[in-house]
Amino acid sequence: MASHPPAPAVSDRFAFDRRVSVAISAARLVLMAGIVTGHAMLVGDFFGLYAPGLPYPAGTGGFAAFRAALAGQGGLFDRLAFAGGLTFWSLNFSFYALSGFSLWYAVRRRGVFDLRDYFFGRFFGIYLGFAVAALAAFAVAVGVLGHKPGEHDLNFLLLGVARARETMAYNDTLWFLTVLFVLYLVFPAVPALYRRLRLPGLVALLALFTWLRLTGTLAGLSFLPTAFSFFLLGIVAADALHALGGRLRGRAGAWILGLAAAATAAACAVRLHGLAYADVLAAGNVTYDTHALGTASFFLILALGLLAPDGRRYGAALRTAARGTFAVYVYHYLLFQLYKHAPAFHEAVLAVTARLPEFVRDHFLAGALLLYGVLLAGGVLYQLAFDRLLAGPLRRLFENPIALEK
Repeated sequence: MASHPPAPAVSDRFAFDRRVSVAISAARLVLMAGIVTGHAMLVGDFFGLYAPGLPYPAGTGGFAAFRAALAGQGGLFDRLAFAGGLTFWSLNFSFYALSGFSLWYAVRRRGVFDLRDYFFGRFFGIYLGFAVAALAAFAVAVGVLGHKPGEHDLNFLLLGVARARETMAYNDTLWFLTVLFVLYLVFPAVPALYRRLRLPGLVALLALFTWLRLTGTLAGLSFLPTAFSFFLLGIVAADALHALGGRLRGRAGAWILGLAAAATAAACAVRLHGLAYADVLAAGNVTYDTHALGTASFFLILALGLLAPDGRRYGAALRTAARGTFAVYVYHYLLFQLYKHAPAFHEAVLAVTARLPEFVRDHFLAGALLLYGVLLAGGVLYQLAFDRLLAGPLRRLFENPIALEK
């Protein structure tokens, strides 16, 4: 019986795509950790635990607090986490880039773009969860926090208007998703452009919107061009990485990918050190280039994700955990608002945190990771229940329409 050798190109391509999938999941987890940590630092009790007696560092007046807070941390990793947490707003730009990256890489991997499947996935993957979170925010703000609603507040929330004057009191962080909704509406134009102009067309579009962002053109009219420039950055990066995956073969290809990822991570880490620390010291002013920080953070976290183990079980566990980041995003800020404004919830949290070991209370990184771990575990459980009890049954209705006549 004749034996047939395996097809190395297929197996190499599968292994490469699996590694990229792991990198995307890891990047989501790390980015969400940074955003949660940054928002937690805006809560006085959390910040005061690790920087007692100091104000939140911001602007020229916050420079002394910046230096004192960093000097008071228990070790190098605590200082790195603390300094990184202060730059959390820039991670929104990293997330826009990661969203474009993951969407486009999935399209390139399949080789086709199906508009029906795309919007079907966006509805169940994003909007349905957003709508439930908007309803929850409305119920908590009105029923628990005592906010007096306007006639159209709930309408605005459900339509994705989460940062208007009327809706900021509910759950301000939902603004991120309202911008993402618009980017999702624009995304179908990308496959159409790519079919005609390929990667050079995407690069030209990225260059145009990067120029608009760097020059401030249209910035006063809308935030959308800025968000779209980062979205495009992720798309172009995904296309380039997908093309690279078609050329890397065998063990040598894996080594080349690893070395390139390590070099990228090192360069971005050096860049982030300058942006988040050295530049602040030089200027004597706690202000940040959020666009540059967002760009460097995106490539650093993606590169580190490419260096992570890519075993099947590990990847499945990572994807499950990453699914929970959506719930963490849409609810964590609401929980922080409850802590600040609902006395019963405030006292319950304090009672639990009073029992934490001294190691957690002494090390900022440990406290931040513990907080994120608790929220992520809750987010995973919430997402599993959401998929089983709401999204799953609704998906089945699409396959089995309701007959009005028996």
